[in-house]
This record gives sequence, structure tokens and C-alpha cells, in this order.
Amino acid sequence: MKRYPKEREEGAVEYKSRLTSATRERVERLASQMKYRLAEGGGEAIYLIGVEDDGTPRGLTEDEERETLRVLGEAASLIGAQMRVVERRPVAPGRRVVRLLVRVSRGQQPVQVIVAALGNVDAGKSTLVGVLCTGELDDGRGRGMRRVARFLHEVESGRTSSVAVRLLGFGMGERPVNWDLPNPLDEAQVYLGSSKLIYFVDLGGHERYLRTTLRGVMAKMPDYVMLVVAANNGLLKMGREHLGIAAALRIPVFAVITKIDIASRELLEATLGELADAARHAGRKVFLARDRGGALRAAELVSSGAVMPVFTVSSVTGEGLERLVAFLSVLPPRRRIGGADGPLLLYIDDIFNVRGVGTVVAGLIESGVAREDSYVYLGPFADGAWRRVRVKSIHVNRVPVSQAVRGEEATLALAGVEYGEVEKGMALSSAPLPTAWGLTARVFVLRHPTTIRVGYETVLHYRSVRSPVRFEWMEREPMRTGDVGLVELRFTRHPWPLRPGERFLLRDSRTRALGRIVELRDVVSS
Repeated sequence: MKRYPKEREEGAVEYKSRLTSATRERVERLASQMKYRLAEGGGEAIYLIGVEDDGTPRGLTEDEERETLRVLGEAASLIGAQMRVVERRPVAPGRRVVRLLVRVSRGQQPVQVIVAALGNVDAGKSTLVGVLCTGELDDGRGRGMRRVARFLHEVESGRTSSVAVRLLGFGMGERPVNWDLPNPLDEAQVYLGSSKLIYFVDLGGHERYLRTTLRGVMAKMPDYVMLVVAANNGLLKMGREHLGIAAALRIPVFAVITKIDIASRELLEATLGELADAARHAGRKVFLARDRGGALRAAELVSSGAVMPVFTVSSVTGEGLERLVAFLSVLPPRRRIGGADGPLLLYIDDIFNVRGVGTVVAGLIESGVAREDSYVYLGPFADGAWRRVRVKSIHVNRVPVSQAVRGEEATLALAGVEYGEVEKGMALSSAPLPTAWGLTARVFVLRHPTTIRVGYETVLHYRSVRSPVRFEWMEREPMRTGDVGLVELRFTRHPWPLRPGERFLLRDSRTRALGRIVELRDVVSS
């Protein structure tokens, strides 16, 4: 076996050559180290046993492995963590390297990974999500898609037009929790029975739904993009655009080639070639996961963003699904969850008017804690003002809770505001946020058919904000495809809470541009 990279002091990967009978003090030190690795990995860590700190794979005998796992098990029990041997790789006769998955127990907040499903229309995104989440194969006529569709028109057309979130849960094994439930799509039961959750954000693939797709990507802040490509059609226009958006936003991507049961070998090879070419233009290398070992290796590589793992599956015959599920079971989270660090911040990406409850808002908690019966600020309204409102109740995955923390998707019932007063893009915060009518940004024009000049209007996407803006000033005028420069933008109808240093997208029927906020302009005093 080749040498591993040298062990890093930060991150969620720990090397251990071997452990022998340890004193209580030694076990407590190992527990503290494990707790640090779990915090670095968002509640999940990988231990490579039989590997020196410099990456040399020394390997373990069976007796050494048994004793090392026993000592690590004692350390894990002290901090409420669980362990599972994921893989054993032989390195010499009688010696092997052991890959160990360590995860916080279900008594704590489950590990969460958000995956946005993107790809061209009819690539099989919703069908694949439906098959993964239910464990039931498709019939070749859209049964898998119909099970996860949100609206009647989606069932009738067979096309997703909204933002649908589905949960795939895991315990410590590779078999999804969903598959053993009476209703595998029951969010509450999946949430309560899992120590790890994959949130699939199923997004529309048709060009006419691109604005909804972009809002889903920007609002959900996915850890990864699952690019779905039909083997019989290849990588089409919108699939290429979705890959470009993920690259621009620096979101790691793994690709799933579906419908391999109806594609010839030549078509499949051609599709793989198209993916490899597109990945190379996006600055990524393709890694084809041919077996379970390849799937586990793919999980090691994907978070770097430099490698795009590729899986080939059939949602009808089930071929390749086992590899994909194994990959998802160990797919590492990319963000920290839990804790009360920082003030509360939640951008609203859905609004409901619930009979007997009133106004209910939903979104991802980016920082802080939302507590039941607490007061928070809601805004900005059209005039830039913020209003103090009360959180009446909180649900996470349809489970009532007393509080929701950073990294969780939560719905909050609010008192002190009417349903018609709330807009997507507004925020809940511990205090009013800086709210601006304009911003200075460095913009990279990804695509535009002609030239952009002062006065040009387009749509800005930032978190769940989707609002028209006008170019007020340009460092270089005009700007064309491939140009980069400072610009000043102004919202035309509503000020919004933005943060310097963060990214946004500009989009309309002709234009795609990526921007980074430099400073806010025309800030509304709170």
C-alpha cells in the first residue's frame, strides 16, 4: 500500500499505529483527542489504525487490532460516541490497516450532510432520490419520482419544479434507517432513529425553473452537489450549467450516471468521457467508483473539491445502488453543527400560514440557537425596519423541540407578524442586521451574449434573497463574458441584509455572473 499523506493536526482524520493496554489517564487523553476530531468533522471522524503519523502504513495483526479497538472503544464511551469498522486493507502478510468510523451517538444532535440534486431535466434526479429514501426500485415509468413529488402537477408532468427536501438516515451501519420503517418518508421517524442524516435537496432541471433551482442552492448552502446524468442522453446543457454553478460556488461535486439499464456500453463510455471533459474544465478530476472499496475511497476524496467521484446506477434494476449507499453512509460533513456560537441567524426560505397556528417560517440556522418562547428580530421589511417577534414553537423535521441549533433546518411559529408581511429572503436574528440598498462587489461574468453597461438590471441571488438589482457604476464599462471588475449594484425595490466577503449570483434569461461582496452601500439605520 502507498504511503498516506502526513497526519494533520486539524481536521477529522486521526492516525494510530497501535494501542496497548492503557491507563485511565491515557484513555481520558484519547477521549479528549477524539472529541476534538469529532468537533472538527461536524460530529464524525475517521481513524486509520495501523498507520504512523508520517503516513506509513505499518499495519496490525489480529491481536493488535483487537486490543487497539478495545482501547478506542473505552475512549469513545467516555464522550458518548460510537464506532464502526468500515474497511480492512491488507498491507503485508498477516497485517492490515483498519479504517474506523467514529460518530456522535444518537443522544446528541445527529450528523447532518446537505446534498443538492442537480442535473438536466429527465436525468432521473427525483427517481433516484425516491429509490434511495424508500429502498424500493423504480418501475421504469416514474413510480420512484411520484413517491417524492410535492405537487400534483409534478406527478402529472414527471418533472420537479419546486424545492423538495427528503431525508435519508443512517445508524452506525450502511443500511439506511428509512428502509426498515413502515413509512420510509416519515421525516420525524427518520430523524429520531438516525445518528446521521443526508438531506437531499431535489431541484428542478428544466431551464424555466433555474431561478427556483438557484434559490434552493443558495438558501440551503449544500455540503455537496449530486450531479445526475442520464446515460442514454449524456451531459446536456443544464447539467453543464449546474456543474459550472457548483464550481463557481466551490461546492464539491459527485456525479451519478443513471439509466445504465437502457444505455449501450458505447453510450455509457461516451457519457463518462463527457463528464471527464466537463470536470477537467471545472478544475476537477474524475474518479470512477467501481466497487465498495472505490466508494469508500471516493468519500475520502470528494470533500477536497479537486476530485469528482462518479457512480453508475440503475434505479430500475438496482445495479450500483449498493456502492452509492455505502458512499453516502460515510460521506463526511463539511460544516460544524451544534453549539451556541454567535448570535442567531436564519434566512427565511419558506413561509406557511397554518390554521390555528398562524405565521410559520422555515430556514437553515446558520449560527446561534433559536429557543421556544424567546424574542428575536424579523426583517428587513420594505422600508428597512426590523420588528421584535416571539417564537411560539419550533419543529425540526416535524419533531417538536424546545430549541434548534446551528446547522439544523427548522420551522418556527411566530407571534407578532402576519403571514402577508413576511417575504422569502428576510431573516431572523438576535439583533437587527446591517441592511443595505446597495453594495460594492467584484463580479466575474460567466456568460452574457452582448455587453453589460451602467443601468443594466438583473436578479441577485444571496442565501434565500432573490431580488432585482441595477448596475450603478462599473470599474470597466462595458463588461463581457469572462470579464472581472468592481461594480456598484443597487436593489430596485427592497433593501436586504448582506455580509461583506460572501458570494452571490446574478442571473436572468441571458446573464450568469458570480460576485463577492466588498462593502455595503446606503445602509439603513436600525
